[in-house]
Amino acid sequence: MGRYLKKMHLAAMSCLVLAGCGGGGGGTATAVLNLMVETLTGGTFSAEALSVSRYQSITTDWLRAAQDERNTARFQIQNFSWYADSNGNGQQDTNERGYESFSLASSRVDYAHAAGLAGTGQIIAVVDGDFLPTHETISGRVLSYTPPSDTTNFTREEIDHGTAVASVAAGLSGSMIGVAYEAELLLNSYSTLQDLTDATNLARTRGAIVQNNSWGFANSPATNTTFNNALQTPSGSNYLNALRNYTQNGIVVFAAGNNPTDTTAGLMEALPLFVPELEPGWLTVISGVPVFDDTRILSVQRISAPCLQAARWCIAADGSWSGASADSASSYATRPLIGTSFAAPVVSGAIALLAEAFPTLTAHDLRARLIATADNQFAGFNASGRLEVIPGSGVFHDFSTEWGHGFLDLRAALLPIGTPVARMADGTVQVADQPMIVAGGATGDAVARSLAAVPVLVTDALGGDFTMPGSALTAAPSAPPISAQLLQSLFSGDQRPGVIQAYGGADMAISNGGFEMAFIAPDASRTVSGDPAMAATVGQKIAAAGGEVFIGLNITRDDGTLLPGIGGQSNTLAALELGFTHQNSSGAFLELGGSFGMAPGGAGAALSQQSDVRFNAFRVEAGQRDVLRTGDKLRFSVSLPIAVTSGRTEIALPVARSATGINYQQVGIDYAPRDREINLSVTYDAPIGRGTDLFVGAIHAINHGHIAGQRDTAAILGFRKTF
Repeated sequence: MGRYLKKMHLAAMSCLVLAGCGGGGGGTATAVLNLMVETLTGGTFSAEALSVSRYQSITTDWLRAAQDERNTARFQIQNFSWYADSNGNGQQDTNERGYESFSLASSRVDYAHAAGLAGTGQIIAVVDGDFLPTHETISGRVLSYTPPSDTTNFTREEIDHGTAVASVAAGLSGSMIGVAYEAELLLNSYSTLQDLTDATNLARTRGAIVQNNSWGFANSPATNTTFNNALQTPSGSNYLNALRNYTQNGIVVFAAGNNPTDTTAGLMEALPLFVPELEPGWLTVISGVPVFDDTRILSVQRISAPCLQAARWCIAADGSWSGASADSASSYATRPLIGTSFAAPVVSGAIALLAEAFPTLTAHDLRARLIATADNQFAGFNASGRLEVIPGSGVFHDFSTEWGHGFLDLRAALLPIGTPVARMADGTVQVADQPMIVAGGATGDAVARSLAAVPVLVTDALGGDFTMPGSALTAAPSAPPISAQLLQSLFSGDQRPGVIQAYGGADMAISNGGFEMAFIAPDASRTVSGDPAMAATVGQKIAAAGGEVFIGLNITRDDGTLLPGIGGQSNTLAALELGFTHQNSSGAFLELGGSFGMAPGGAGAALSQQSDVRFNAFRVEAGQRDVLRTGDKLRFSVSLPIAVTSGRTEIALPVARSATGINYQQVGIDYAPRDREINLSVTYDAPIGRGTDLFVGAIHAINHGHIAGQRDTAAILGFRKTF
């Protein structure tokens, strides 16, 4: 490459004219990074607990862990003020007259490290001038080092430059930490086209997920003439073929130029213009210094060339670093390293972190995640086009001529993109933000508890795998406040523990002598899940044992109000209702009642097999009439609302992905709540005028909603007027 290359000083190091230049954890992620979907689970921090979007709240534990990462000395070394002197060299700015950079934080690398990601098991190929492979930041992780074959006009600064770039991508020492600090490295020179070809072929054969290039052809804008002169030669064609082969399974990252006034992109950063098949495996990186907070990038000051013709495959990062130098195995640059040379390895390291987090995704998929999640909501971003990041995915992202797709946001790339779905064993797709199982009020939290320990595999719009607790697939109708029972007592004397009462009472009731009929008509506006509920009860009161016995039969199509509905299925319930009322001559009375029912089991579309489900309810009420005045009534009651006593189902849930596809686990779901609700109440009503009654009551619920420890208390003072 000798005749195409020219060196210049920029930011305390030597780099190529069109190159980016400047200067320069802990834990192991699981095979599939467990990202708990906060909006579904309430925000638990398990292995790595993340939320759905950078615009939604971040889980407290993950935020705290990221803050802890930022506060370490190895992170804080990258938090500095600087300015560029008249020679373009970075200088420390103690008076804060220039820029304030914190590249690790602005790209959200702290969140990746907090999630346990380090680039473990990944290989980054670095093509640069030369390297000191024994430097402490990379020593022991260099799989291959090939020095330049042509050192004509090379200086020691080439070694500085390459060593610094490698330290940004994958460095780790007591003094600094790079982006993918446990990744392994292939180090090769750009000294000739043959060196470039060999480096790219080596990256392919060794399985490097990304190849970083912080160099470029001098004075070579992206034109047909430049392309033909530089690469339409036998040696140039070999290099292009090597790039074609490598980008089928790897990502090439190129630093853009450093001249902010450039109006034409350089040849290499815009190479897909001339070789379109390279685009799915190509990224160009520009450099900017952002103002940001924990939520988003607020503004960015560009300090390099804009993306220009490379905008479709271009993103930005902060290329301001304190990195390794080649003075010795433990030396570091004495001045800030600035430029796209050091923004590019931030992106390359990010690709390696994503490859660790999403081992089933291809390199092209990882690139698409970075593009789709680049932050382009900052002031000054003006979209000039829109890209579907993977054809057919339905995920689009705006880009601009200046900023490309925006600023690197590694945190967002680790989060679900779009709404994740669970692919069920029967071939159906369950959207993760919609409940698959409506648990039903008679089960309390039994369904959620049965599923809490099951990690359900969900996949986002770009093929990223995440896990969430199986309980996130469930929803339960909110238990009505216990005050609703007092209101029902105020307006209705019928407090029997029948099935219809669990739906709020009948829409229509008919009685004649001792015969009773009651109905609930289907009403889609009040449906909990599946088909609208409908119910019918017939019963007969019979004088017996000095009181009155009631025997009733109920048939109900449940809508999820009482029993679980899976996949929109409804349950058919049958219940027997029994009651006994006794009153003596002194006005004392006693009422006993109970309901005993079942829903027949069987196979369902989403079920393996559902057993018969049995449930019951009870109520005991004792009281006295004419306590304080004629016509008044004092009542004490204890009731157990309808609860499942036995019943379960089994469902096959996706729990992991293997080389052969999705693995499913048969999960048993117990419908019986662990603790039943018990309601204690006292009411008093008395006539206080013509057609007017006073009503006073109090009620206390233990294990409200059949959930252990939940309590609710209410009191009421009301008046009832009869017209």
